[in-house]
Amino acid sequence: MNGNYDRPGNPQRNRNNGNMNGMNSMNGQNNMNGMNNMHSMNSSADLPGINEIIERNRTRREFVTPVQQTFDGEEMAGSIQKILSDNIGEYVVIEFLIGTERMQRKQGILFFVGTSYVTLYDDDNENFIICDIFSIKFVYFYYPNRRPNRNYNILPNSGGNVG
Repeated sequence: MNGNYDRPGNPQRNRNNGNMNGMNSMNGQNNMNGMNNMHSMNSSADLPGINEIIERNRTRREFVTPVQQTFDGEEMAGSIQKILSDNIGEYVVIEFLIGTERMQRKQGILFFVGTSYVTLYDDDNENFIICDIFSIKFVYFYYPNRRPNRNYNILPNSGGNVG
């Protein structure tokens, strides 16, 4: 995340580099509406192998999300999606209720808000965390240049290793 930003918390993307939002179709034509339906292709010879696709995604070093929704409709006023989407780019700690009694915390820069999930960017470990929005119970916002005293993203008994 050392690049420029087109909005807080979202790295600027080159729309012509083959990401999933504007990925070139497998037949060589530009498909700006998204990826072609793989099942509708006539010949499997036109398709790159799954290993090639996986390797291309590994070397791309870019996290792809859909276009950010605004949640400006009347039905979303006051919703958690609206509040979170208005604060993209802010550093947060989010507490999730897992089951009926267990709380789990995750922290990072609020990167993306969808209708059913949020994405955090963990800048300490340089990874993205996708979180279920329906299990969110509390969200802590921090002043600029302030962070919690510990990293809640490190799982217990992991020896401090993430990944």
